[in-house]
Amino acid sequence: MKYINNREKNIQYKKRPGSYAIIIRKDDNKIGIVTNGNDNFYLGGGIEKNETELEALKRELIEESGYTITNIQEFDSVGSFIFAEEHGYLEVIANVYIAEFDEKVTEPIEKDHVVLWVNAKDYVGKMCREWQEYILKEFIRRFGNEIEK
Repeated sequence: MKYINNREKNIQYKKRPGSYAIIIRKDDNKIGIVTNGNDNFYLGGGIEKNETELEALKRELIEESGYTITNIQEFDSVGSFIFAEEHGYLEVIANVYIAEFDEKVTEPIEKDHVVLWVNAKDYVGKMCREWQEYILKEFIRRFGNEIEK
């Protein structure tokens, strides 16, 4: 796993492993990201006690979008040291997958989360966190030719 920034000295970071997905829409090769009106980020979130990465991913996607997911593939893992207003200093360990929406099973719990279908290249520089930018650039680097079709 690659860390994209360094830990600040004399700060205690709380480990926060999470599972996130870049959602692909196959008919036009757009990706699904979430906005809350201020920030853009990937669907997903923290892994709860006794959950696996995939269990957390599936739970988070239902909570945030109302959809189950299919065609799940591991993509990358990245670490980052951040400060989050609501949680303090965190060592984020982001396990990122690529997936597709399957079926809508409920209304999303998080009403301020809106899924946007975007061209990946148009959102470079627009993601909320440094680790998300890294993942987006890595996605474009690996799949750029496929997503431009």
